[in-house]
Amino acid sequence: MEENLPNESTQPSESFNVPETQPQAGIILLDDAQAYLTEAGKWARFLGIVAVISSGLLGFLALFMGAIMSAMSRFPGMGASKLGGLLTVIYLPIAVLYLFVGLYLYKFGTRVRDGVTFGDATKVTDGLAKLKSLFKLLGITTIVVLVLYALFFIIMIVAGAALFSGFKPSYQ
Repeated sequence: MEENLPNESTQPSESFNVPETQPQAGIILLDDAQAYLTEAGKWARFLGIVAVISSGLLGFLALFMGAIMSAMSRFPGMGASKLGGLLTVIYLPIAVLYLFVGLYLYKFGTRVRDGVTFGDATKVTDGLAKLKSLFKLLGITTIVVLVLYALFFIIMIVAGAALFSGFKPSYQ
């Protein structure tokens, strides 16, 4: 009995010929999913633009907070002139963080919109990578803020215990 083994000259059928440079699709998006991504992209672009503008305004305000607070200290009852430098140190990193959030949103929105519009899976993938980076940034920021909250809570407990350790009630 002779087996039918393909020899070297036998070519596979055309349906199995996939160029090695083209990635194979693991998922195909339905029309609804494409519409959702396009709409999400539009909102992400809008929110990204607003975040970048807000970040610029916040950064500008943070840089001049010292001058604003010292000018306000000339008015009666406004003795917070030393607070300006502290507010600059607090608000400038927030402005930078907000700038990155805005840039990631804008890039996600632009790339997803263009990718769905032109049927370019690479652009959609790049857009989703920016969304992943945005979530990673927000997750790391959340962890940092929670750690800072815990540190402030511990500091307040220690300070309160130190304050009340010398407390003597008046009835003794």
